[in-house]
Amino acid sequence: MSKPIQVEKAGPISISMVVLGIVLIIVALLALFKIAFTEMGNWDYWVLIVGAGVVLVGAIWFISYFLNVRKFRKLIVEKSKASFIKELDNLEYLAWRLPSRYEEELLAKKKNFGLK
Repeated sequence: MSKPIQVEKAGPISISMVVLGIVLIIVALLALFKIAFTEMGNWDYWVLIVGAGVVLVGAIWFISYFLNVRKFRKLIVEKSKASFIKELDNLEYLAWRLPSRYEEELLAKKKNFGLK
């Protein structure tokens, strides 16, 4: 079963959100200082608020994704079968939260250790 698009493409989507938010903030600031985009009228503040919100959500999403990938990579390189089994619950949870290629990597590692 495939995962939702927001899980499969979490990295690119979150980076795109941060970039979009930064663009919105720049546009709003240029409009506020009457440098450009003056036709926005009184929407300057709303665009600034939305841009800040989009940057915040995108940054939190990207940081969460990056930390999960880093933790998964740290746990998957275990050489010892005993310590791998000890961390298997964490690995399975992280593989569930990350794109499907991480589940495939976990299955290969489990097969390597002779686990189901």
